[in-house]
Amino acid sequence: MVRTKNRLLSSFFWSFLEQGGTRIVSLILQIVLARILMPEAFGVMAILLVLIEVANTIVQSGFGAALIQRQEATDRSFTTAFWLSLCFAAVLYSIVFFAAPALAAFYDMAELSLYLRVLALILFVEAFNSIQRSYLQKGMRFRALFNSNIVASIGSGVIGVVLAVLGFGVWSLVAQALSQALLACIVMLIQVPWRPSLHFEGTEARALFSYGWKICVTGILNTLYLGLSELILGKVCSPADLGVYSQGRKWPNAAISMVSNALQNVFFPAFAEIQSDKEAMRSAIQKAVVVGSYLIMPTALLVAVAAEPLVALLLTEKWLACVLVFQLVCVQNLGLMLGIVNLRAYMALGHSGLYLKLQLIKVLSGLVIISGIAILLHNIYWVALAACVHGLLCVFIDLAPAKRMHGLGSLSQIRSVMPTLFAALLAAGFALVPLIFDISYALQLLLQIIIYAGVYLACSRVFKLRGLQECFTILSDLRSR
Repeated sequence: MVRTKNRLLSSFFWSFLEQGGTRIVSLILQIVLARILMPEAFGVMAILLVLIEVANTIVQSGFGAALIQRQEATDRSFTTAFWLSLCFAAVLYSIVFFAAPALAAFYDMAELSLYLRVLALILFVEAFNSIQRSYLQKGMRFRALFNSNIVASIGSGVIGVVLAVLGFGVWSLVAQALSQALLACIVMLIQVPWRPSLHFEGTEARALFSYGWKICVTGILNTLYLGLSELILGKVCSPADLGVYSQGRKWPNAAISMVSNALQNVFFPAFAEIQSDKEAMRSAIQKAVVVGSYLIMPTALLVAVAAEPLVALLLTEKWLACVLVFQLVCVQNLGLMLGIVNLRAYMALGHSGLYLKLQLIKVLSGLVIISGIAILLHNIYWVALAACVHGLLCVFIDLAPAKRMHGLGSLSQIRSVMPTLFAALLAAGFALVPLIFDISYALQLLLQIIIYAGVYLACSRVFKLRGLQECFTILSDLRSR
């Protein structure tokens, strides 16, 4: 038990460091690029990334998740998954290559075709990367993931910035994305002992696919849901408006995902290990919800109230138009951990079909709401509001089957995070005070951070929030290690 706890703590530490280090490097890179490039370049890239992410999800086809979920996965299992992914990459690249001109015509962007054909080469690299990542995640070797991602982020960042300075525009963003995947692949190749062989087992392929295809379809739906507004706005609005909308969504998601991605990377393999112990599973889910929400909720609200000085200082005032989008995305993420924890629990318990069903409901409802607003109003702010409201509703969709699946009901989970939400809202209210004074953005941001942190921590102590106690326990255990 002690060994398992120590392993989880170590895994979380390196997963958090990997996500935090990668995101910080990525944030610095995006700040530099946003200062150099115009919104139009980011608008074009937003469309490209959504399309490539859909294709990349099909390439991976949930094989990585299937390998992690299986309690016994051999080298031949990993090799079979690799060859399946590579075959899918070849098929998908062919489709993207021949469909690129039609997509360029649809968006009335002649240059989109060449950008898409070049960026789609990333599919072959990611086919290999996905299996390597699964190997490391299954073994909870997050330190190796940290090494590969941090090297890839820094190296690709240098390439992207140099090309942007030289005037390559969208090509600098394409080159940065491609080089990041390639560098991560090379560094993981050095650290991962597994190598693909020429073996391919049909029984393994069927077993992997029977679980993985649902995760694959779910991933496609999730990618479409997250990028749905960008795809629609790319058609009904200008590239500049899409660039503003895309940047407004990117920054809060980047800040919040530093914590959420680190947590969910550990949740899935950790839940998979204890899937047969129902009591341990419920306890782990409850703790994950409380600790995750204690970190995510205040982060989301602090970033929301400090949005204007953050955007002005980091991106320059030419991006102030994205502030409202920025704030709505923060509000949308308040219930993020409730959804993440429960979805990972369903997957770990083997209910990939349920995961697919929930994503289908969310995507179809989002398609109706978000596309309807975008087509009718052609306004990025109304679309952002629609996405925010729908995102909050999706938390309740994710929680609906919780009681039946693992015994921890939705109301119980919501009640457990309400004190944290109240403390975060109270801190946010006090952090708005500096906005009434005519002071510089830098001083305004500094005061908001100090006030917010002080009030939130004070509330945590006064109300004896469980999240704070659990965080102290984790830190104490890490120090003792």
